[in-house]
Amino acid sequence: MAVKDILQLRGKNILIITHKGADVDAIASAAVLRATLIKNNNVEIAVPEHVNRKAKEIAENLDIPYSMMPDFSLFHALVFVDLNSYEMLGRFEEEVKGSKCQKFLFDHHTKSQDAITTKENSLIIEDAASTTEVLSYFLKDEKEEISEEQALLIALGIISDTDRFSFASKDTFGIIADMLKISKKDFNEILSMVSEQRSLSEKIAILKAMQKTEIIKIGDIIIAKGWIGSFEAQAAEALISCGADVAFVGGVTDGHARISGRADFLFAKNYGLDLANEIFQKLTLFFEGRGGGHATAASFTGKAQDLERIMQKCLDLISERLEA
Repeated sequence: MAVKDILQLRGKNILIITHKGADVDAIASAAVLRATLIKNNNVEIAVPEHVNRKAKEIAENLDIPYSMMPDFSLFHALVFVDLNSYEMLGRFEEEVKGSKCQKFLFDHHTKSQDAITTKENSLIIEDAASTTEVLSYFLKDEKEEISEEQALLIALGIISDTDRFSFASKDTFGIIADMLKISKKDFNEILSMVSEQRSLSEKIAILKAMQKTEIIKIGDIIIAKGWIGSFEAQAAEALISCGADVAFVGGVTDGHARISGRADFLFAKNYGLDLANEIFQKLTLFFEGRGGGHATAASFTGKAQDLERIMQKCLDLISERLEA
């Protein structure tokens, strides 16, 4: 069986699953795939735990239905989008592990050691800008028509996940140009759909993280280490925008330690650095938990009592890597 065999399914109940805390790319990817598969099947979308604010708004505006409590016993096939590790399934993890359904997967994150399905049933393109970009390749390669709505969703996923093209693959801009033509939307109209202002709580959390940031220098390299109670990823991104080459921000949420890491894109490229492979997945060798992500954006979730030691191990691993 190959991942393209998903297009041969007929009369099946299919559940498309995003990662917990689904973002715009995750919701858009699920909707793009649903639009193709629903021609011959009954297809539902499920999100574990919660959907972020902007993704929820887009789902409501574009009438994208999703459930947070699916009955797994009703489905013949499970399809995972924008994730490839069990940790990102949240409360769905045990249900998925126990399921005998056919499983397919589409993603652009660094491949995880705890693979959800087989290599043959997965399409993971790590240098793609988003999972919607991965799906655009897939649909084009399989000569599947892309509708106006699917084109809009693909563009939304790319623009959102690249933070308005802060980074991109060699094909990203060509895909965006094609999607604009198909969707019959202009760029500013699509951009306005993914734009959002930071909430007051997010602003305060990031400013507090700045107050609690420690700066470590390795030669001319600046590493920032911060502490926060929420919005770890956003705080790490803010530290990069303020001049850090690498940033680690940790906090405790719902009884779990969570560390988010970010690296400046040009810095990571110049040093050949991959945060997911070289730092966050290696943390699992020392601590109970799971880590993964991208070359310049990754995270680790572990036990709350290990937070300080995990943060220190991040510094040790990055120091060893940069001094090698």
